[in-house]
Amino acid sequence: MKEGNVLAGLSTAMIHFDLNGRKLALEEAIVQKLRTEALARSGSSTTLNDLAVILSRALSEGKPITLRRAESRALEHLLGQTSPAP
Repeated sequence: MKEGNVLAGLSTAMIHFDLNGRKLALEEAIVQKLRTEALARSGSSTTLNDLAVILSRALSEGKPITLRRAESRALEHLLGQTSPAP
């Protein structure tokens, strides 16, 4: 069996978001990290608390999620601070 065939059979779970009309798809593992970060900071921000709840729902329901402007900005901010694993 060729390596390409093996890799073709693998798929990463993606979670889809609508950020003020812009579509974004993130791997489930990234969404889990973002949820953890939002939860860690939620004590100082109701927006981050709301985002953590929304991300939890996104992980459990697996359907596209539409974010309001404040949550979209918070998500974009967290994405800007999250560095990929080496």
